[in-house]
Amino acid sequence: MTALDVRELLTDAAALYRDRPPAVAMLRECLERLEEPLRVGFVGTPGTGKSTLVSALAEWPTRALRELDLFDTPALAEHVDATVRLVRHLEPDELDGARPVGGSAFARQSAVNSVLVLGRADEVGAGRIDALLTAKQLARRAWREDPRCAGFQGVIAVAGQLGYAGRALRDDEFEVLRALASISRQDLERCLLSVDSFVDDPFPIRIPPESRKHLVSRFGIYGVRLALTLIRTGSENRLKLSAELVHRSGLGDLRDTLAGCFVARAEALKARTAVLRLEGLLAAEPRPHSDRLAARVERFAAAAHDFRELRLIADIRGGRTALSGEIAEEAARLLGAQGLAPTERLGLEPDADPAEIHAGAESALVRWRHEAERPDAAHAERAAARVIVRSVEGLLNLFVA
Repeated sequence: MTALDVRELLTDAAALYRDRPPAVAMLRECLERLEEPLRVGFVGTPGTGKSTLVSALAEWPTRALRELDLFDTPALAEHVDATVRLVRHLEPDELDGARPVGGSAFARQSAVNSVLVLGRADEVGAGRIDALLTAKQLARRAWREDPRCAGFQGVIAVAGQLGYAGRALRDDEFEVLRALASISRQDLERCLLSVDSFVDDPFPIRIPPESRKHLVSRFGIYGVRLALTLIRTGSENRLKLSAELVHRSGLGDLRDTLAGCFVARAEALKARTAVLRLEGLLAAEPRPHSDRLAARVERFAAAAHDFRELRLIADIRGGRTALSGEIAEEAARLLGAQGLAPTERLGLEPDADPAEIHAGAESALVRWRHEAERPDAAHAERAAARVIVRSVEGLLNLFVA
């Protein structure tokens, strides 16, 4: 079912409920939202860094993020199309609370619209200098090994405060950090043990307490330690330090995940939201002949190949399939993990001619049909191969007049 089919479905539903103004208003709103940017809600308990993370992303002038509306206020995040769920720790109780809710069969089947974020990654390991590396390793392990994380499109470790401060690093802040980095490690070590020791006097160099308080409020004590280490090891100007702080913060990883999982599938995810709201209306207020609309909703669920692609990409990258190595990379690419254009799916140059695209798709189809029909393969492997076959067939259908 295409986006046009969903619009027709919503229009027909509005006609069916024409004597119920609230229902018609809701359906009209669903139609309007199909033309609007994808809505992404950031949710989590207080202290997980939602607002800081949204601020860090909302100032980032990239094409992908300009196509998203980001919300961290529950009242504004109603009926979002995708969700970023933040936790402070990857502990069982927090993960249980962050797992996507159930809902209808279609809601569960198409629940490929959520990313899990370890939102205070710099606090891992008592804030040691290798905290971010450790946090990223823990996030990868949780995604691969913890069944509570299986429903997410990714598990990402992000130090939101560090990323935000790195993106907005000012010249005067860099000069203070550079002055601090000129002090010997031995003389400065005691001052970096805690926030209190950093802002208190006496201090090894004449930097006003107000400047030190400003730095620690912007970067956190971990961020100050990391910035000094980076300046001493090669980040000798503001631009280099800014780029390195953002890179290490994990903010770029989150941006790329949002672009690949959400922006690239925006039409399908917006359609999903609309169909779920219609499904709820049909269940709450059944009407004569509403069963016909319900049947069309079921057909939408059955035909929504985008969701199967996203789920399989997550399973491949999360290590939850038998695919590995180059064949796993090819499978994820064919499913659209690196872009939805035929050339991106087939690993061809952007200017490849139609004959080359057609030949590449035919070759991939033969290879994956063989995988789908292997008698010695497990059922789950054959099922995964069939999803890939359907994706490649879609490429070949583009050549049908």
